[in-house]
Order: sequence, then C-alpha cells, then structure tokens
Amino acid sequence: MIFIVVAALVAVLFWALRKRYLVVTVRGYSMRPSYLPGEKVLVRRTAAAKVRRGQTVVFEAPGRMGEGAVAEAAPPPPGSFAVDVGLLIKRAVATGGDRVDFPVPGAGPVVPEGHLAVRGDNVDESFDSRDFGYVPPERVVGVVVRRLGAP
Repeated sequence: MIFIVVAALVAVLFWALRKRYLVVTVRGYSMRPSYLPGEKVLVRRTAAAKVRRGQTVVFEAPGRMGEGAVAEAAPPPPGSFAVDVGLLIKRAVATGGDRVDFPVPGAGPVVPEGHLAVRGDNVDESFDSRDFGYVPPERVVGVVVRRLGAP
C-alpha cells in the first residue's frame, strides 16, 4: 500500500515538473561561447513579461526553422506552439519600451510592450531580431535556469 502511495506522489511530482520545466539541446554556434552545440539546458517556462534583459530565452522559431535549440522532453502545454516548428535560444537584449541600437526589420528602434529583442552571443553567426524582428509574447517558452550537461 505504501509503495502505491509513494509511486502516485512521484508521478504527480514528475507531471508537475514537466509542466514547469523543459530540457532543450543547443544546436548551432549562435550562442557560443556561452552555450555550445550539443549542450543540454534546463528551461523554466515563463511568460514574456517576466523575462529580463540579459536572460537567455527560449522561444518558438519565427516562420522557419533556425539554429538554436531542440526540445527533448516534456512537450509544451497544449496550444502554446507546435514542437515541430522548432525552438531558438538567444539572449534577451531589450524588453518592452527599451530602445535597440541595431536595425529591426519592419519595426522601429523601440521594442513594443510585451515583446523581446533577442541576439545570439556570437552575433556574426546568429539568426536573431536583426533578421526576424521582435519576438511576440505568445512565442516565448521560457528562460534558461541551468546547464544540464556538456556536449
């Protein structure tokens, strides 16, 4: 009987963690030297409004698959985005109301409220806000909270 109760508690805990966290694997070189291809990171799901400048953010790739990250476990909540679209991992360089010092296609220099401006740490090899514009809030998955393993 105790085994069943413990197993049930473990299952509930695992389910709760899956809703809150996501493990992703970094792909590509756009975040080098901070993150290397093949490195696994733990992402805490969060709303765009809670992302702060300087945090590493994971979000749904805009329009086409870019290099960045691949979801490995714990599928996203229903309706938030399609896993097969792909994810990107970048640094949030500006949040709503901030000005950016680089051209953003189809937008002015001030980030709209709720949106993010993102760039890769390796700016020469990054597909980021300079290419696709600001990240809308509905595409934000979460922020990186820690590394889980080296490539």
